[in-house]
Amino acid sequence: MIRLSRGLAPSLAVAAAALTLTACGGSVSIGGGSSPATTDGGTVTSTKTYTNDQYGFTITYSDRFTQGPAAEGTGKGGSSVLDVAFADKNGPVISDRYVNALQTSVYELARSVKPSEVKQIKGELQNIVDQLMASLSGSTVVEKLSPITVNGVPGYAFKYTYTEGGKELTAATFFLFKGKYEYQITAQAVSSDWESLKGELEQAVQSFTVK
Repeated sequence: MIRLSRGLAPSLAVAAAALTLTACGGSVSIGGGSSPATTDGGTVTSTKTYTNDQYGFTITYSDRFTQGPAAEGTGKGGSSVLDVAFADKNGPVISDRYVNALQTSVYELARSVKPSEVKQIKGELQNIVDQLMASLSGSTVVEKLSPITVNGVPGYAFKYTYTEGGKELTAATFFLFKGKYEYQITAQAVSSDWESLKGELEQAVQSFTVK
């Protein structure tokens, strides 16, 4: 088994809500410049693209979402080296956080992982997912951890629900591996908003590319 150099924090599921009220502007489906995008309802919206040259990734998201400031970490003690969140500031708030959101986190691994080795990571990821589900109130796995590839980057994903602040949330987390980095994408929304937002969230995840 390939051991990751870190474990997922129990707060993973709510990490996508990292934008606070004062912040500045496969097999699992979520169901810079501007370009048109069509949502499930047929409404044409515009998109924005976030690019991080240091960690080599790009993600395009609906302009419904506002980018929060990117937070850089040390990567020590199992923490990420980068977190960047995009949240709907017109959406619901729980504990002073916008919860209809998308977050990308980057983790530095102990060594580079070849695409052919990614399947060996499933057991470790499943243990982490089990710990996460046990730590969340009212959690239920909707779609189990399964292999997925996003624009040539292999990994795993799962979909789940949990409760916080008296509200049920639906979320999907993607663990993607390329070289010495793991890219973790979490998309979430209160369950009553999931159907209306899932098209935009899924488009954002499908747009994710790594150099």
